[in-house]
Amino acid sequence: MPEAADQRRAIEQVNAMNAPFVLFQGIEANIDADGQLDLSADEARAFDLVLAAPHSRLRKTEDQTRRMVAAVSNPAVRILAHPRGRITGSRAGVVAQWDEVFAAAARAGVAVEIDGDPSRQDLDHPLARTAVAAGCLFALDSDAHTTAQLAYSETAIAHARLAGIPADRIVNCWPLDRLQAWILTPG
Repeated sequence: MPEAADQRRAIEQVNAMNAPFVLFQGIEANIDADGQLDLSADEARAFDLVLAAPHSRLRKTEDQTRRMVAAVSNPAVRILAHPRGRITGSRAGVVAQWDEVFAAAARAGVAVEIDGDPSRQDLDHPLARTAVAAGCLFALDSDAHTTAQLAYSETAIAHARLAGIPADRIVNCWPLDRLQAWILTPG
């Protein structure tokens, strides 16, 4: 992963500037059909933060609970990204017993993403309430692929508010020292 090494060096240079922020190096790994990631444990250790996301089997109707529980049980994973992989009007996404998936995520200390892209809204606020009840942590994001899409974070925030997620359970709201400790100490 030479690009990742180059990126690491660039991040270390920025972080050495003592700016009022810290950059983390992360990767969004694919969850395969068995719940394994498409990167090795050694590759995962090269990053500060590993997100696991389903990018396949998103139009299947069979239950994929085991797949998703296996993913959040992987010690390298810190965030379950866009858990269903849904796109409004195109695909419903992963079918699973979400209460079981969220319980496993909560036990492992894995945050569940609320993706603010208007076409995804994954988790939406009704399903996010199930994750709240299971004791999950959350990560809110825009899923921006351009700077104009950064505003999508407002959609994620709206779903978090509608779901009643306390700010203390949103990793993006934590002080830097708490966030770093969580990143470095897998569940």
